[in-house]
Amino acid sequence: MKLNIKYLIISILLLLGVTTKVKAEITSPKTDSIFSKDAMISLLTFGAGNDPHSVWGHTAIRIKDKAQGMDLVFNYGQFDFDAPFFLIKFLRGKLDYSLGYNEYKDVYRYYKYYKRSMYEQILNLNYGEKVKLYKLLKENYKKENRYYKYDFFFDNCSTRPLQIIERSLDGKLIISKNRTDKTFRQLLDEQISNHQWMDFGIDLIIGVKADKYPTVRQSTFLPPQLQKFLSKAKMNTKPSLDDMKSNRTVIKKLVKKEYPVYEFGDTGYVLPKFLYPVWIFTFFFLIEIAIFIFSYKKRKILYKWYDKLWFIAAFIGGLLITFLWFFTDHQATKDNWNFIWLNPLFLFVFLKKGKYKTLLIYIITALLFITLIGFSFFPQDMHPAIIPIIGLLFLKVSKYGILRRFFDNSKGTAA
Repeated sequence: MKLNIKYLIISILLLLGVTTKVKAEITSPKTDSIFSKDAMISLLTFGAGNDPHSVWGHTAIRIKDKAQGMDLVFNYGQFDFDAPFFLIKFLRGKLDYSLGYNEYKDVYRYYKYYKRSMYEQILNLNYGEKVKLYKLLKENYKKENRYYKYDFFFDNCSTRPLQIIERSLDGKLIISKNRTDKTFRQLLDEQISNHQWMDFGIDLIIGVKADKYPTVRQSTFLPPQLQKFLSKAKMNTKPSLDDMKSNRTVIKKLVKKEYPVYEFGDTGYVLPKFLYPVWIFTFFFLIEIAIFIFSYKKRKILYKWYDKLWFIAAFIGGLLITFLWFFTDHQATKDNWNFIWLNPLFLFVFLKKGKYKTLLIYIITALLFITLIGFSFFPQDMHPAIIPIIGLLFLKVSKYGILRRFFDNSKGTAA
């Protein structure tokens, strides 16, 4: 049960999209031998899984040398569920991720069993570059080097392999400094079109930084984007003696060969549209309109317990956004404009009468109204499902604030 709770929290926060759950090995790679000339280094890209932690795929580096009997897969997305204070560290963005490795045959079976596609891109490296890349991985794998603090956009299982590849090149990887035509958030959304509630949750907790346009390099924080990047990538290489005489710059493709190892279609359940968040919350909004009208006719606030459930949910949601913004190291959750309408102020709706309660209710009402008006103008792209939620909360709060006199036939005791 303890492990299930951990999974639940990860599913809610949705910040581990490109990781694996395998614990890192504690031994070092088995061989210190020099590569043979036929050694191969490739990038493996794994397709999306159905679990929240795997919907954006995964990336790893394969080192294969038949002459040495070596076929290993290194990846930077491993973490330990049994680490002390796992939940606290995870929530605060201080959980250690690490470089680990497995035998290729085990990785092959694992992803095939879970019906996750695997693609391989064989890198066009010379012998010296292959040796250098392997040495860099071994250096990274040392106990004092293997751990790092995961960052969803800028330091993860996809960005680190690119860094290692670039450092191993004798020449220079040619990377465009242009920005992409899609924001971080839009790139995320492309891969979760069948996970509407996940999309809703992400849009609630990820802030305005997700609406910036990444550079081509920054877009490789997602494994499929890294795969596309490598497919087109070129590099300047050290010229041969003849090239040096002619002052020619030698450019070659980074990927020598690429192919699917195996492919699977989308095996996930496609949610019917009427169960999308926007329609579910629209349904609740319509119910709220009916309750509002019925309460007005009765001149009395009805179903206060139902109001309290929504206020408690809004309070908890506000606490989560506040915590992720101000008390964690997660860069993706900073500067979240959802804080305007979803914040801990809803706690004060439950207070007994006091000189500040009415003022605070008016403030909450104003913030809800401002969000509705500014929805299309805020610098942050907000999920459309929040519109019926805000409308619902606005009607509820209004009954206890600016419209209270229309629902109180007992001289001020309705609230």
